[in-house]
Parts: sequence; structure tokens; C-alpha cells
Amino acid sequence: MISINSLIEHGANVRLELSPTDLKMFAESIVEQTIMAHRRELESVKETEEETYLDTKQVRKLLNVCDGTLNTWAKRGYLVPVKVGMRNMYALSDINRIRTGNRCESVASYCRKGGRK
Repeated sequence: MISINSLIEHGANVRLELSPTDLKMFAESIVEQTIMAHRRELESVKETEEETYLDTKQVRKLLNVCDGTLNTWAKRGYLVPVKVGMRNMYALSDINRIRTGNRCESVASYCRKGGRK
């Protein structure tokens, strides 16, 4: 079966008879291609952005929590710090996820790698 996309790509000059199902599949493929292109664009933008890190004191003040809460969150994989020398540093993007009620995506991969002790 030849797809509409392949006809377009090859510049075929043909007359087509389409069923509503064919037209729907074509439209869905265009939407899917657009979504994938948008995701690739967002990923390239994310790669060029530099992350900002805050120390424990700044995070405690920003989230209005104590050291014990930060330690519990780290153990549970909710907000995992990055060790810089002897200091714990927290990604601002992770803190913003906490503030908005979303779980950090990087936490799951961090825990799977065995980075937490």
C-alpha cells in the first residue's frame, strides 16, 4: 500500500480517491510529525539552556522547609541534591517543579543509576 506521504515526497502527479479513513490517517500523520518536530525543537533548546543551582540555605528559604525535610525528600527521590565538593546544590528547575506540585523527572533516572546512597 502506497502512503499519501510517499506520493507527496516523490512529487507524484496523480488524482486520488480517498475514503474518510484515509484522510483521517493522513491528518493524524501530519499532526504526529508536527508534534515530533516540536519535541525535537524543545529538546535542542533545553540542551542549550544552562541550569541554575541553589545551595541548601537558599532552597530552605525558597520552599520554607527545614534541613530534615530536604533530607527526607532526597531519600524518597522527591528532590535530590547534586554534590559539589562538600555542599548540596539543588537544580532550580527541580525546585520549580516542587513549587508547582510536579515530581522531578531527573530524580527517577538518578535513583536508577544508583547515585543515591
